[in-house]
Amino acid sequence: MQKQQVMGLFVLLAASAAVIGSAQLWTVEKAEAAPPQQETTYEEILANTPTAPVEGETISPNGRFEVRAEGRSGLCVSGVVPPETLQILDRKTGEVKWEDQGWVTQSVLWSPANNLVALAYGGRTWTAVKIISTAYWTSWEFTLPDGSPIPEYTFLPEDWGEWLDMDTLLLTVGRGGDAGEQHTYRCVVHAGEDVTTGSTMEQTTEILPGNYDFDHDGELETLELVTVLTPEDAPAFPAWYELRLKRPDGSLLWSQEAGLYHAGWTSVFSLKLDGQDYLLRYTPAVGQSYYAYAYQLFSLDSTGKKMMLQENSVEFDMMFDSEMHHSFDPAAIAAFLEEVHDYLDNSTLLLTTEGSQFRTGGSGADFRSDLCFVTERSSYDACKSLEENLRALENQ
Repeated sequence: MQKQQVMGLFVLLAASAAVIGSAQLWTVEKAEAAPPQQETTYEEILANTPTAPVEGETISPNGRFEVRAEGRSGLCVSGVVPPETLQILDRKTGEVKWEDQGWVTQSVLWSPANNLVALAYGGRTWTAVKIISTAYWTSWEFTLPDGSPIPEYTFLPEDWGEWLDMDTLLLTVGRGGDAGEQHTYRCVVHAGEDVTTGSTMEQTTEILPGNYDFDHDGELETLELVTVLTPEDAPAFPAWYELRLKRPDGSLLWSQEAGLYHAGWTSVFSLKLDGQDYLLRYTPAVGQSYYAYAYQLFSLDSTGKKMMLQENSVEFDMMFDSEMHHSFDPAAIAAFLEEVHDYLDNSTLLLTTEGSQFRTGGSGADFRSDLCFVTERSSYDACKSLEENLRALENQ
């Protein structure tokens, strides 16, 4: 019985081998009969690869100029073919006003006055930004504040630029998150017939605590504190600050700049009156024994225009024994200071650069340096009213 089983197994194996051998022979014959497969040439790959487009605002705001790609280079990079050239065309005359080679990526952003156009361009591992003057067709190549180019493998986000005015571009470098740290730069461009130049300053943005409704529309706004940084060896570091009030949709409602130089000193506070939010701007200017104090208490309309609730000012000098002495009215000075201090006592400091010292946060009640001209005098008597102390100051 076992011998029959063994013989049967040999017969089965032999039959299987015959079938397999026949199948292999048929496959070889079939392969030999089939035509040889054609290899895909580089020219065919190139022909089937799209041209890298010009993205962004290809037509200027006034419709006069157009940025376009012309031709195709003989290279395939990162799944696209760079254009042979980039051109800026006068759409009325058809004249090519500016021309350069094409790149793997190119994106365009026009200034609102049509006088400048920013071109962000790059290759597989790098990116750069060039700003072109439409008056002279000269250009400035963006560099970081230290003069270096954008580092390799650092790319721009999709919304890489914003024109703040006709000559100032806000440029974001880096995509943030896992794609790398993100930095924002303020670029001021000066167009010239022979050369176009620019300056670069980094700026940071911080969201201040609290929500406000300064336009009284029932929708809460957000306050941003922008700090513009010059190189650390510059005379003023940081260069200046800016409060930016944003609507719920992120658009700008109102802004206020404040500098560290004397001419740029200002102070801004928030306070509530009858349950409504208001802004208080106070500028107690002092120079050469001359004093000019002024405040504005206001809300905003839907466009960001000031809606003045109260404003006041007072001017005086301390040159009592000089022919240059002009004005010193104790009653008016005291009335002004008591009025503005009443508002300050109920306010929150948003920003001050008074005395070239930046501060934010805390109570406006701490903001009393405007009284130092009288309180630091040896004749000051805390038991007397402010007006009485001012009269004593005048008569001493």
